[in-house]
Amino acid sequence: MEDQSRTKPRLSGILVLFLLFGAILVLGDLTRRMGEARRSEQDLVSLQTEVAELEEENTILATQVVEATSEASIRAWAHGDAHMVQPGERLVVPVVPDGEEFQPTPTPAAGDSRPSNLDVWLALLFGG
Repeated sequence: MEDQSRTKPRLSGILVLFLLFGAILVLGDLTRRMGEARRSEQDLVSLQTEVAELEEENTILATQVVEATSEASIRAWAHGDAHMVQPGERLVVPVVPDGEEFQPTPTPAAGDSRPSNLDVWLALLFGG
């Protein structure tokens, strides 16, 4: 009878170790799966953001295509860049006479007309 009582605790101890080892494996797998799910959710959010940006860009480009293919835009391009004329119009292209160079009208540069701090201090200190 004593032999049977000694083997029972030993078997239950081994069984507890196997159950503990199995629980550790299950928890490790669960943690890994939760991490993958979290990464998948983050990827989903970033992809949804990217899709929204691309849809907005697609809308902008579609609008530009419609504007570029409109009758008014084509007519403006034909008159301006392509130098085309409609029936009854006459094309006039200004030409610079031989021996002269074309002198474009200078446009003033848009700059900051305020003096720098250094100029202000020099004017205050030296009267310049």
